[in-house]
Amino acid sequence: MSKLGKLINNPKLFFKDMVRNQLDLYEPDTSKKSESWVNKNLDFSLINFCQEIPFLIHSGELAAAGINQLSPWIPIFSSSQVNFVVLVRNIQLFNELKRKFPQVAIAYAKRGSDVEELISYLPKLRHVFYPSSTGNNIHLVRFNHLNHIFIGHGDSDKQSSAHKALRIYDEIWTAGQAHIDRFALMNFDTKHLKFLKVGRPNLTKVLKNKKEFDTNKLNILYLPTWEGTIEETNYSSTHLSGEIIKELSGQDNVSLGIKYHPFTGNRNLSLQSINRNTLDLINELKINANLYNDNNVSDLISKYQIFICDISGVITECLSANCPIFVYIPNDKNVTIAKSKIELKDYCYTFSTIEELKLKLMDILSGNDSLKEKRKLAMDYFIGYDETVNQKFTKQLKSLALGEMAYVPRIYEEL
Repeated sequence: MSKLGKLINNPKLFFKDMVRNQLDLYEPDTSKKSESWVNKNLDFSLINFCQEIPFLIHSGELAAAGINQLSPWIPIFSSSQVNFVVLVRNIQLFNELKRKFPQVAIAYAKRGSDVEELISYLPKLRHVFYPSSTGNNIHLVRFNHLNHIFIGHGDSDKQSSAHKALRIYDEIWTAGQAHIDRFALMNFDTKHLKFLKVGRPNLTKVLKNKKEFDTNKLNILYLPTWEGTIEETNYSSTHLSGEIIKELSGQDNVSLGIKYHPFTGNRNLSLQSINRNTLDLINELKINANLYNDNNVSDLISKYQIFICDISGVITECLSANCPIFVYIPNDKNVTIAKSKIELKDYCYTFSTIEELKLKLMDILSGNDSLKEKRKLAMDYFIGYDETVNQKFTKQLKSLALGEMAYVPRIYEEL
């Protein structure tokens, strides 16, 4: 019936429908849906619902960030031999994870209502783990019967490593004491939070096989960060990468590795071609260099003995190799980092110019590694050496899976 016909023949219904349309009160007509209709906003087909599943890892990231943050954690959960589900909110990330981890229970839920549906199918779910703090985490954090644990995707001195938004979780599992101290030194109340040092399980093999620095081997890994979401917190040396590569390649018998952050070019579009431009430079200089893309940093560290980084979480990973670390400090902006009891300059050689990098590198190669002992202290402080090599994270997972509390988290005043 047309609107005019409805007005003439049934004016009461016409005005009722008009009000409903204005207030968006119409219920969708589901009676005409075919039996083959599928909700494309979710996919739970990879989950074995006959299992008791106590753990869920949630990522609200887009594909590039999600792969980068989940790839180190999924093998750790798998090797712990506990039942878990990885829940993602982006369909591209879902498809990529299915390809990369075909044996893992991976779920896709686009909307908050789809997340609620998944939770209703998991009656034994008790603990949700968060590798990053995205806005859509709230779709899970709102469930009061679940324990919400922030595990992060690395340890960094950036201000974002200890901020008020992280107070929405019940527990924060840290690598070492450094992350706990950052919270203790902030100006907001964190007494309700429980902290637990669990080490960096993806660095276990590196720590167990760590070696002394050998000045006869010039294997250098360059790991710049991305340009950040705003220019004020852009600590990246990527704009200097060409000059840095040229300087390093000028050293005798150098073997160079380069891995750019997967977000590079997200804000500064001029950097989107950085990998192709770097390959062109390598070919032009005819140097012994490898440009890495999909590799995890933890898988590369044992191959190198000198590390050049920006202010980011990779510094902590490089500490596990027990070798010199050079960190770029931009001199054109006010660098703000979270406070801890061991400062960056205490265990890293900092530089702001290519010339400064050159001079400090030459000093190291001459045998003057003055920060050697301080690096060892920093290794335990930031990574949690004992917790890592003793597999504290895996033990905690198994304890929680059994309903035990052998490793009860404690607030930082008790640590």
